[in-house]
Amino acid sequence: MILMPFIAVDPVDNRPRIPVGVGDDEEVQCPKCNDMMSVREGSRTRHFYHPADPSCNGESSLHLRMKSIAVEKLTDEYPNASIRVEFVTDDVPRRADVFVEFEQPQFPFGKGIAVEVQYRNDQKDLTETTVSYLTADISVIWLFEENYVGTRPEYEDVELPDPIPVWPYSVPHGDTPSPDSSPGEYLDVTERDLVAFLPNHVDDQISLGEFRANSDTTEKCANTAEWAREKELNLNLSITSPGVQEVYKSWLQSRIQSLRSEHRTAVEERSDIVQLETRPTSFSSWFNEGPGETFSLTFRVNRTNVSQFTVRKIVDGTEVTTLFDENDVESFIEFVLNVGYELECSRISTPGKQAVRQSVKSHLSNLSYSITPTWSETVTVELNSSTETIHLEFCPEQMQSLLDLCAKIQLWYDLLAHSG
Repeated sequence: MILMPFIAVDPVDNRPRIPVGVGDDEEVQCPKCNDMMSVREGSRTRHFYHPADPSCNGESSLHLRMKSIAVEKLTDEYPNASIRVEFVTDDVPRRADVFVEFEQPQFPFGKGIAVEVQYRNDQKDLTETTVSYLTADISVIWLFEENYVGTRPEYEDVELPDPIPVWPYSVPHGDTPSPDSSPGEYLDVTERDLVAFLPNHVDDQISLGEFRANSDTTEKCANTAEWAREKELNLNLSITSPGVQEVYKSWLQSRIQSLRSEHRTAVEERSDIVQLETRPTSFSSWFNEGPGETFSLTFRVNRTNVSQFTVRKIVDGTEVTTLFDENDVESFIEFVLNVGYELECSRISTPGKQAVRQSVKSHLSNLSYSITPTWSETVTVELNSSTETIHLEFCPEQMQSLLDLCAKIQLWYDLLAHSG
């Protein structure tokens, strides 16, 4: 398959060019093979092409489209700056996917802004990469595949996040660096500092933008009746009460049903796009509020019943993946309910009672898992595939994102069943 390029280089001044800014009679240069390209209108979007039979496949269409949209938006945002593609600065031995270079340093962004596009398994160390730019007086924007709607995103489908700024993050907080210390230790920059700047999603595409400084549970409970019901359960719940597990899980299921109504329109629109354009899409949530490492749960779905479920730790890229279909929806609901109930038990229990609670063990599609209470108001989850094991830590503030994701997946498979 020949992929549609969305980034080219001007043969005169070597600046990046995007399809909408190139005339029909202009020629531009391929950034991969240096051959000349022209522009044309495709069946779906304007793109570059090699007039001759190309041997250059370059990067994937989506990756290039991601860069193209970033270039276009950054050009609009910083009209007086130089925008470069695949650029290596003098100060940082890294190749930025897109680089915004200022004539003079600007507060709070410093000399420029490096844009790093994370695509599929091309995982870069978030903290190390970010710190290397910050120490060189360069701010950073991170963009992810899931930040773009579908596989053929357009300009309006993406909202660029704020850069991780040089000020205040490049100001040293640690001791004078030793030969064994890393720049991150010297600046005292951690993953938790960075996640608030990770890209916001658009059109409900993925929960990369569902980062929140505080849980929005209070907002969700603004309705008086719902708030009163939650408070009554919280105040009266006892681990030893007869049937308490069934009662609490039934209440969680009622919350999921309520969320289905909230998300129905957005999920139906996504379903229509996937059916018409035969392209996949993703439902995902990132979990960064708790004491553990940031991780994500992602369902990559299409118009068939079979999708892909991936659990990934963001910093080191560790992940487990399994196929998922309509028969696995109930097991995911069970997983969400188990996590929610164990979190509530941890919240109201004394350390002595927590110590005697047994781990909950079950299966999620082809993955086995166990949920274990901790000494704090969290639970740890161990997920096992045939080749990989991953450990997660959930806290109460993350339940809303988990319930939202559960409601969307239920809706998606309900729509598939009715469309079939």
